Amino acid sequence: MHIKFSRFARLVFVLFICTTAAIFCVLLLFPGFPVADRRYSASRKKPTSMRETEEEHGRSAPTQSNARELFTRMMSFDKHLLERGFTDEQIGNMSLLGKWLLAPEGTPPPRSNITNRSYLILIWKHGPFLERRHIRRFTKNKFSPWDRCSVGNCTLSYDEKDLHRADAVVFHLHFTNSPSELPVRSRADQRWIFLTDESPFHTFLHGRQRLSDYDGLFNWSMSYRMDSDVPVPYGRTVRIPEDVSDSNVRHWDAIVRTTKIKLVAVMGSNCGGRNERWSYVKALKSLLGDDLDILGRCLDGNRTVCPGHFDRDCAALSAYKFYLSFENSNCREYLTEKVFWNAYGKLAVPIIMGASRNDCQRLLPPRSFLHADDFAGADALADYLRYLDRNDKQYIKYHEWRDRYRVINEHGYFGSVSRHYCRVCEALHYNSVAQKVYTRLEHFWSKRDCAPASA
Repeated sequence: MHIKFSRFARLVFVLFICTTAAIFCVLLLFPGFPVADRRYSASRKKPTSMRETEEEHGRSAPTQSNARELFTRMMSFDKHLLERGFTDEQIGNMSLLGKWLLAPEGTPPPRSNITNRSYLILIWKHGPFLERRHIRRFTKNKFSPWDRCSVGNCTLSYDEKDLHRADAVVFHLHFTNSPSELPVRSRADQRWIFLTDESPFHTFLHGRQRLSDYDGLFNWSMSYRMDSDVPVPYGRTVRIPEDVSDSNVRHWDAIVRTTKIKLVAVMGSNCGGRNERWSYVKALKSLLGDDLDILGRCLDGNRTVCPGHFDRDCAALSAYKFYLSFENSNCREYLTEKVFWNAYGKLAVPIIMGASRNDCQRLLPPRSFLHADDFAGADALADYLRYLDRNDKQYIKYHEWRDRYRVINEHGYFGSVSRHYCRVCEALHYNSVAQKVYTRLEHFWSKRDCAPASA
């Protein structure tokens, strides 16, 4: 007897098979799914059982429940990012670590890929110099890079003799003279990571180098951008869960209403910038006069109010309603301490020139900033600042986000914690173990991601 299926029934059956296959393939991409770790098994001449691989390398035995848990967690991360305005493509380009860093406050970290083992992280050549910021935080004290890190079984080394046994090697591109300074790779499973805290315009400090000279060398990226394999943003804003009491949050209201006695400030020691930011500041100064204070050596500013560069905080900034967070480059997601520390950290509203408005909308809380692109010019911005200065009710609206978001400064400036080395350790635990190489570095990091100012 032959059973005839309708066209609709056949279509449903095909869709069911395709959907099942797609889900299975997606699960295979996550390290929690029950398959052997490719980093260790790929080079073996004889097949090994899953149990043998796990026992040798300390991997906890994966289960279907672990895979389901990881898949559910990933969907939760993605849902939150969609709510913040990220596109599916942007989310797809982010590492698991990056997604977790933007999750609501208190979200548990992802499940570790490997347990019962330690990692060695080597900082190539420039470890002692970088220590001033990432270990000492511009103080005379030494702080543990693993303090309050979600993982702690990592060791830091500056000794080049550790190259052969390091699990990850961090290369600071800004201080690298040429590719010849890089060693010969001795381990295929070693993660080579390029680090840059500068915009693509200032990736290299020495010589006229090309990014293409470094093609095929690095496995992971490490920058302020959230689509880096190891994201190290200058700061973050994370949402406070609704069930958390706001008794410790609302204190900003009284402070803002009683301490903001000056209008706007800007502070800087670098008087350049491809976006003509200081020309914009000069125009604002001619319009606002004494209502705009320039601190630092640019435009004949006040050099005595806030001495010290990154090592000492500037308490005087707490008196201002607004801060000109004008970066030296208008590049993708380039938001520095000017936003997170000098503005948000001082209960001021940042006026941003740097990252695009779309970037700011995704990365920063709603109605928490002004953007230079929203104004026809300095005169329009000056008029709006004077309007908000006269209208307390409208000005306070730019602070109401503080009830729902928390600002996290973690870049080592002004005594704040630095999370750079912690993030490398976390990436070794949480990110995919799949092989990855940046064969064309400019496809990820390029001046094409930067634009001149519209002003």
